[in-house]
Amino acid sequence: MKIRIYSFIAIPLCALALYAQSAPTLAVDANASRHPISPYVYGINEYADSGLGAVMHIPLRRFGGDATTSYNWQIDVSNAASDWYFINGSQSTGSPAALPDGSSFDLFHEADLQTGALSLGTISLMDWTPKDTTSCSFSVAKYGAQQQVDPYASDCGNGLLLSNGQQIINDPTDAYQPMAASYPQDWITYLMKRYGPGNSGGVTLWSMDNEPEWWWGVHIDIYQSAATYDDMLARSLKLAQAVKAADPGALVTGPVAAGWPGYFYSRADFQSGWSTPPYQYWDNPTDQKAHGGVPWVEYYLQQMQQFEQQHGYRLLDAVDIHGYITPDSLTDTPGDAATETLRMTSTRALWDPNYIVPNVTAGDNEYDANGNLTAPQLIPRMHQWVDQNYPGTKLAITEYMWHALSSITGAIAQADILGIFGREALDYGTLWGPPAATDPGAFAFKIFLNYDGGGSQFGGTSVSATTSDPDTLSIFAAQRFDSALTILVLNKTTAPIGDSIGLANFTPAGTVQVWQYSQTNLAGIVQASDINVSGNSLTGTFPAYSMTLFVIPQAQSAMSVPQPVVSAVASAASYDASGISPGEIVAIFGQGLGPSALAPLQVNSNGTLSSSIGGVQVFFNGYAAPMIYAVAGQLGAIVPYEVAGQTSVSVVVVYQGNASAPFPVTVGAAKAAIFTNDSSGKGQGAILNQDYSRNGPANPAPRGQYVFIYGTGEGVTTPPGLDGRISGTPLPAVNLNCSATIGGQTATLNYCGEAPGATAGLVQVNALIPESVTPGGAVPVTITIGGVTSQAGVTVAVK
Repeated sequence: MKIRIYSFIAIPLCALALYAQSAPTLAVDANASRHPISPYVYGINEYADSGLGAVMHIPLRRFGGDATTSYNWQIDVSNAASDWYFINGSQSTGSPAALPDGSSFDLFHEADLQTGALSLGTISLMDWTPKDTTSCSFSVAKYGAQQQVDPYASDCGNGLLLSNGQQIINDPTDAYQPMAASYPQDWITYLMKRYGPGNSGGVTLWSMDNEPEWWWGVHIDIYQSAATYDDMLARSLKLAQAVKAADPGALVTGPVAAGWPGYFYSRADFQSGWSTPPYQYWDNPTDQKAHGGVPWVEYYLQQMQQFEQQHGYRLLDAVDIHGYITPDSLTDTPGDAATETLRMTSTRALWDPNYIVPNVTAGDNEYDANGNLTAPQLIPRMHQWVDQNYPGTKLAITEYMWHALSSITGAIAQADILGIFGREALDYGTLWGPPAATDPGAFAFKIFLNYDGGGSQFGGTSVSATTSDPDTLSIFAAQRFDSALTILVLNKTTAPIGDSIGLANFTPAGTVQVWQYSQTNLAGIVQASDINVSGNSLTGTFPAYSMTLFVIPQAQSAMSVPQPVVSAVASAASYDASGISPGEIVAIFGQGLGPSALAPLQVNSNGTLSSSIGGVQVFFNGYAAPMIYAVAGQLGAIVPYEVAGQTSVSVVVVYQGNASAPFPVTVGAAKAAIFTNDSSGKGQGAILNQDYSRNGPANPAPRGQYVFIYGTGEGVTTPPGLDGRISGTPLPAVNLNCSATIGGQTATLNYCGEAPGATAGLVQVNALIPESVTPGGAVPVTITIGGVTSQAGVTVAVK
């Protein structure tokens, strides 16, 4: 049966026959090809926030590129290498005296903590690091006139002699100092003390440098010969071991090859091929031949597997390459219709075994070992590398671009890439040159990450979605945590297309939400009229150059439990239901929220609370909340810190795949409340005496001593709180003003922050009992955070 459409983008069904573009066959099977979509395929390269994090949850950011090969973390300086006259430059905007505290990398990572993103840093594999903020490697005064000089620093040249174009062999100490023998352990140890280990608040991923086939060239001032298999591997092994020794929970990626030639050959191989007829990089790979004829990335994987077999632990967690396989005619400037069609259809290079990338320059082609043009089919090829050489290794493409993200066609290409990444089971993907938050390219991310502005996302479990013509309409489908089926269709043509999507193995509810982004309105994703649903096909119209997202709820008849109903969200300490704050421990009340028997909290292997217990999950604008307990009528959860800055959010409870209706709650910066011994929100507070004994009428605290008051609702912290982390070093302190009163008198505080050894969200306030307080078994006590005072009626015993 066909799904009837009563209203859809104001185009009547009778008009469908007028469309010149033929309609491909589209089909979705919710039971076929099911696998998780890694959330980290929606990542970006970004040193500073471009505004994307404010409009959607970007899950992964990379601090990488040429400048990170020559980054000195202690003085926050990078050498610009061949990108800009090999000159040192400060990256810091803060006080140099405070460094390394407040460095550009610290700020990068803190921004990620605030938005719930993972950080991917870069470990330099070089022997040198910049020595200051001003020096350059090729001084004109020292080495003579050069072909080009820095227009802002005329003594700094490009390293090529003006007289004959020869490369200058410089002294690295002109701009650098030897890398410390303790690098990178000292950097990682510093970061761990400041933020925690990589799997719990620290830097999660570290790449082994960047594009080693181009070190001799880009970084020729400190790497002065063509890279070989042996040297690249030795450096990677040495530094990766150092990372794991400093932080066993951190993940390592490598070898970060720049593009197609670097997947198979070393720079020494390039030079050998370029030096003999027919002068092709692939023609005379002497280095590869000396290593059994094994292509470079596969050899790297084999050696990493051998390391694990010999040493008993995994050194390499993800094979990391750059996906620069775009047709060389594509630029950031949109072209004619043929160029834009090529932009949107050449994404097939990421998966299609029959797609040969059409390049203008022969040197940009993808060749096999015999010089024949070959299809990159990049992600399936990566899976094959891993399966054959080091099973269990994850896949990362940490730079790629299809350009023109300021145009609708560039946005469609980018959306296609993100869909391909999910369908083809990539693990990590980070776009080079991310769009501004208002560019069309940003909406390619937003259609997956926050299509409705309320945190709603494309599904997390990929399912089969097929098209007979991906150059006309491409299609991707995934089932979400709430059982809804999400289907994204991209029209890559200049004409609207009416088409039907066959649905198999899914029981839809009555209506389908329709969300579209097109050239009609480049300022936002627009919700169209819902479609009435019945049967096993979905019929719709896809405007020219557009993205169309269908969100299809699953019918209640297909659910294993009744739909949960939320009736209140309140502070777990005071039961005030007037709003929430970031990091607050809350109680959620309702019906059918979870199992009949209490499901207790679970701690993940990284020391954080699980966001799923007893088949229950809670989401605040799409952010999963750490769970404390779950039972049918009540849940305990911790508000994700990522809601900071919002004025309201929607709370959704999902039990056994059945989602409640969104429940709106207001958000404040703080919502101070004190826990009480009997969990009533009144009476004796949850307070310890200075000797860590429990305070109460039978064990009052002496005046002039500290008591430790336990509450929640503290808001954001420094360093930023990590959702569900069991607090340890470093202890996050409350950002907002914090105070306390005992017996109506202001108490001196010596600490206001996360409680040691407890979950993030439990605040501890150490308050000194004033000598002038009148003793008693029930002395009033309050805490105030950010101007919000805790509930009345809580007491402390004083003697």
